[in-house]
Amino acid sequence: MGAGIGGLTAAQALHAACFDVLVVERTRELREVGAGIALWPNGVNALDALALGEAVRARGASADDGGVFTWQGTALAASAADQFHSRFGAPLLVLHRAELQAALSASLNSESMRLGATCVAIEQRDERVAVHLADGGIEQADLVVGADGINSRVREELFGASPIRYSGFTAWRGVVPLDPALSERLTPGESFGPGSLFGVARLNGNQAYWWASARKPENAGGEASVEKAGLLHRFGAWCDPIPELIAATPDGSIVRTPLYERPPLPSLVAGRVGVLGDAAHPMLPNLGQGACQAIEDAAELGSALARVDDVPAALVAYSRRRAKRTAAVVRASRRAARKAHLGNPVAVALRNGLTRVTPPSASQRRLAPIIGYKTE
Repeated sequence: MGAGIGGLTAAQALHAACFDVLVVERTRELREVGAGIALWPNGVNALDALALGEAVRARGASADDGGVFTWQGTALAASAADQFHSRFGAPLLVLHRAELQAALSASLNSESMRLGATCVAIEQRDERVAVHLADGGIEQADLVVGADGINSRVREELFGASPIRYSGFTAWRGVVPLDPALSERLTPGESFGPGSLFGVARLNGNQAYWWASARKPENAGGEASVEKAGLLHRFGAWCDPIPELIAATPDGSIVRTPLYERPPLPSLVAGRVGVLGDAAHPMLPNLGQGACQAIEDAAELGSALARVDDVPAALVAYSRRRAKRTAAVVRASRRAARKAHLGNPVAVALRNGLTRVTPPSASQRRLAPIIGYKTE
C-alpha cells in the first residue's frame, strides 16, 4: 500500500514475480510532488534488476562532477562520481521526483491502482489477508506490502504504535530554471557551514535541484514567503550562486520537511504482511539512501517471492536480507547528518581538515558497502 517510490517499485517487482497487483493510495490523484532526488548506483542497479533502469536513466542526469566546499566556497574535496559506473556498474543519477514516479507507474493500468482509499485495519486469515478501508470496503490478497511512509498504518497494525522522534534537523528543497549566466556559475556539490548545509545538482532541461538543511526547532516553520525569507537570511552570505538559487525559486515550490526518526524494525514481516522503505526504516537524507533503500527493498522482495512459492517463507527470506542492512544504513545516515551539521568551530575545522586530506578513492571505499550493493 502506498504509491510513493517504494510502493510503485514494489508493484513492479511483484508483477515481475507473477502476482496480480493492486496499489492502494490514500490521495485521490498522483500529482507532481517534491523536488529532485538522487539515485546512487545501488538504487539504479536495483532498478536495472527490475528492467526499469533504462526508463529512469532517460529521465535523469548523470552527476559526474561536483565536490564538497565550505560555506565560503573553499574546495574541500572533489567528487568521485565519474568513477561510479566503472566501479559499481551504474551512475549517480539526479532527476525530479515526479519523473521518477512517472517512470515507475508508466506500465501500471488503472485497474492496478485504487486512489483515495485509506487502510484502517489489516486482518490475516489463514492463506489470505483482508485490508479494511475507511469507506467500508475490503480488499483480499495473498500478501500485503506496507509502503505507506514513516507514519505507516501497516507497520502499526503489525508491530504496534511507536512514536517518531524529531531529529533536530529540518530540510528544504527546490527546483529552479537556469538561465545561461546562472548555469555557467553553477558548481554541483555540497557546501558546509556552521550547523547547516546547502547542496545543488543539475537536472535535465536546464534546471537545478537544490537542497538545504539546518539544526532548527521542530515547529519553527511558517508560510511560504516566510520560509523563503528565512532561507535567504540563513544562506544569504554563502558563496555565489547559493543566495541567487534561493531567490529564483518561487515561494510556493520550496518544500520544507522536518526530519524524523524511529528505530528500524528487527523484522520487516509478520505472516503474509511486510513493510518496506520509510514504513520499515526511515533514515536521514545525508547519504541519499532513503529512496535507494526502498527500491532495494522492493527488488529483493520481488526476488524472494519469485524464488519461493510459500509466501510467508519468502517474506521471512526478504526480511533476513534486508533488516540488518537497512539498520546499518540508518545508523550511517545519522552519523553523516551529525557530521554535516557540526556547529562547534573546533569540530568544524577538524572535519574540514580531514575532508581536505582524504583522497576521493578513500571516500569511495568507505561508501562502497552501501552504494556498491547489488540485488540478488
